[in-house]
Amino acid sequence: MSTVEESPYIARDPGDLITAEDWNDVQLKIQKDIDGRIDHAKAEIKTEGVDRATNAEHFANKSEGEFVNGLDERYAPKVHDHEGMSVYRRYIKEFTTDPGLNEVLLHHDLGRFPLVDVYELLPVLESAGKKDQDLRNCKLLFYYGHEDADKLNLWVKVGRERVPIGLPFEEVLREIGVKYEDDDTIEDVLNDLWQAFMADPNDEIKHCETPWVTECCGERRTVADLKQADQWDDLHLGIRPRKCVRGADLAEGVGCQLEVSHVNYKTLHIKCGDALLENSPVDLMFLLRA
Repeated sequence: MSTVEESPYIARDPGDLITAEDWNDVQLKIQKDIDGRIDHAKAEIKTEGVDRATNAEHFANKSEGEFVNGLDERYAPKVHDHEGMSVYRRYIKEFTTDPGLNEVLLHHDLGRFPLVDVYELLPVLESAGKKDQDLRNCKLLFYYGHEDADKLNLWVKVGRERVPIGLPFEEVLREIGVKYEDDDTIEDVLNDLWQAFMADPNDEIKHCETPWVTECCGERRTVADLKQADQWDDLHLGIRPRKCVRGADLAEGVGCQLEVSHVNYKTLHIKCGDALLENSPVDLMFLLRA
């Protein structure tokens, strides 16, 4: 903290007379001194307080955004794009024994070689009774909570534990970017789901809904209606992706039954062997990570 030198306004020795002129001059000097001390205090407060507080938002004379961007330029890969360092894609393709339909060029446009994981989509219902024949071989099944899960045995059970098959409806809508309003009917939202889920380059595969859902759509119930009845969170999209390593096939010399080749940074070439297509059509789900 700075100090101010202390000295008499008008120096006088003991016994000297103080004139009216001295008295007036002292008052002027006092006022001038007070004004100077105030200005000095203001400057000190600004320099040591206000300016420093403002500079607290900076590092190395840069704002937070400027500093972070500088680090990105130094350390982030130059291939960094708007999707971030980790990108996830899911595609569903159907293969048959028909000429030209046992292989496909899958355009992902990721701009790099992605890791590719492959799953076969099984029918959601492992078995179907006479009343449920329309749901047989469905690879995507829209159903209502415990009521349909119990009726159709849509559970995976291990010991005493069981979990429902499939995905919460709202999470699927969020994942594939389907927007909806509370006054939209469930039928409209479901139509948007099927359209988005099977948009190009995906293929259209067999999809169904349970009688409970069909009745709900027929009643033109809205999202708000289902939320008010506490039913919205119980809607599920049943799907059964399975990865299976067929050791026996390999031992018999069947060979490679699924070829996935990176053509370039934007395209995969996928080809199914005859043994894999024995129970044609075969629906495969490809998960790409880059």
